[in-house]
Amino acid sequence: MNEKPIKAIIWDLDGTLIRFKINSVKARRKAIRVLRDSGIPKENLSVEKPILENVKNSRVIFSELGFSSEKIKEIIIEVNNVVIQVEHDAAIKASLTHGIDQVLEFAKKKKLKQAIFTYNTHNNARISLETVGIFHYFEVIIGRDDTENLKPHPDHLKLICEKINVKPDQIVVIGDTGRDIEAAVNIGSRSIALNTKIPIYLKREFFKKANKIIEPEEIPLKLIETLEKFMN
Repeated sequence: MNEKPIKAIIWDLDGTLIRFKINSVKARRKAIRVLRDSGIPKENLSVEKPILENVKNSRVIFSELGFSSEKIKEIIIEVNNVVIQVEHDAAIKASLTHGIDQVLEFAKKKKLKQAIFTYNTHNNARISLETVGIFHYFEVIIGRDDTENLKPHPDHLKLICEKINVKPDQIVVIGDTGRDIEAAVNIGSRSIALNTKIPIYLKREFFKKANKIIEPEEIPLKLIETLEKFMN
C-alpha cells in the first residue's frame, strides 16, 4: 500500500456522489433503435448490454458492411445524442448521496483537491452537480467527451492528475463500480470502493483490490476516517 499522503480525491459521479435516476433501459433502447435503423441486425444488439458494448460491436459490423469511417462517426454521434437527452432528463432530477456532503466539506477543510471522472458528458455532469448543490467543491470534471480513453483506461485519471498537478500516488479514487477501482489500480493509486446497489452488468471483480470497501450506511463516518488515514 502506498504510504505517501494523499493530496486529492478523484470521485466517480453516478451512484457515488449522486443518485442519478437515469432510465438506463430507455437509453439503451433508444441507442439500439438508431443502430438497427442504420443496418445492425437485431440479433447483434441487446438491451441487457451496456450501450458502449453495443456500439463497440456495431462498429465492427459497420466496417464489415463497408461503411466509411465518416458514416460510422455520424451514426455514433446520433447514438450519443439520443443518450445525452435521456441523461439530461436524469441530471435535472439528481439527488445527493446521503452523508456525502459532509465528506466533501471535510476534504475542502483539509485542502484536498477534488475532481470527477465520469462516463457522463461534461455538461450533464455539471448539471447534476449544480442540481444537488455541490458543483463548487470540484476543480475538474472529465467526462466521456473530454477524453478519448475512458476508465478503466489509465488516460482518464492521468488527464485529471495533470490538470490538478498531482501524481497518481498522491490521489485516492472513490467509486462504486469495478471499473473505478480498476482505473486506480491501472495508475497505481489508492482506492475506496462504495458497496452501493448497481445493475448486475456492472461488474465488481476489482473491489477486492480496493484499499477499503465502505458500505452506504458507513457514509460519512467511515469514509472520513479512511481519508484521514490516507492523509498521514
